Amino acid sequence: MPFDTEWAEAKAQAARDSSTARTRLDGATSGGGGGGGGGQDLVVVQDDLGAVGHSAYRLHGGLKAAGGHAKAASEGAGTELSGSNFTAGAALTKLSSTWDTQVKTLLEACAHISNHLDYSSTAYGAEDQKIATTMRDAGKKAMTPSRIAEYYG
Repeated sequence: MPFDTEWAEAKAQAARDSSTARTRLDGATSGGGGGGGGGQDLVVVQDDLGAVGHSAYRLHGGLKAAGGHAKAASEGAGTELSGSNFTAGAALTKLSSTWDTQVKTLLEACAHISNHLDYSSTAYGAEDQKIATTMRDAGKKAMTPSRIAEYYG
């Protein structure tokens, strides 16, 4: 699929989901270069990042406990069935091992999401603070991100 088609579909999907989404896809101006037209900008709401990161953290904690119970129960049943010469015992033990691998993969993904969103929220805030405190116009007035955006509108 060509990039332009995929980008148009992504923008259309974002527009359809606008009632719940807080991140907006931007488009490039026809003249090339960076920045979008019409004053559009990528909007990052730190509270939203924090809420998603917290949900991933809670999911991680719940999955770790629940996933461990399922593994222990399946391993115990597999061992007992194998000890009684049931072939299903070996299959259940293999299933338990596969389950454990999948749970660990999902736990790692939850941890990455939580950590990345915590980092992103902090980094965006620090970058905005840096811009607000270091950039000044010719009249020595602070150049906040919103004032900088005025020049590209």
